[in-house]
Amino acid sequence: MDEDLRLVEQTLKGNQAAFEQLVQRYQHYVFTITHRVLPLREEAEEAAQDAFLKAYTMLGAFERKSKFSTWLYTIAYRTAVDASRRKKLDSTSIDDSDTYLQIADTSMGNPAEETHQQDLSEQLQEVIQKLKPEDAMLVTLFYLHEKPVKEAAEIIGLSVSNAKTKLHRLRESLKESLTRQLKAEIQDLL
Repeated sequence: MDEDLRLVEQTLKGNQAAFEQLVQRYQHYVFTITHRVLPLREEAEEAAQDAFLKAYTMLGAFERKSKFSTWLYTIAYRTAVDASRRKKLDSTSIDDSDTYLQIADTSMGNPAEETHQQDLSEQLQEVIQKLKPEDAMLVTLFYLHEKPVKEAAEIIGLSVSNAKTKLHRLRESLKESLTRQLKAEIQDLL
């Protein structure tokens, strides 16, 4: 039995510390998902808390047809979308500079490499922020959180073939956007 399922079983038996472990394990990812949809940090934090509360109250309904993380991320995504609709936010604008992404640190302590990686991360964030929220979420789940296509599609509510098609198109779009952005920066330096 995997660790998540063991913790779910313990939680269902009344062990609240087991659910706290699940929260600790997934709080960053749940916040990332809610923050992708809700640009204001406070709203994203509230939606993340609501998602964990919903997961706790609905834990008995978890059918184990998918991984626990997929089930939880789906709840988080839908909670954030519902919050966005309730507040009638302009969900196409994700201009908050605090958007969180996980970019691998390959710098090995080299200051020049660290600066380069930070610049790449910032450029990628800028390009992703310009995408529609659903597209930004798909890119984040698949490329940055390294979720399988099937799992990312399930979280967002897409078919696998639709998710694959979107990822292909988004990859091309991101490549074009980053190329334009880098060309503009090079021109500014000349």
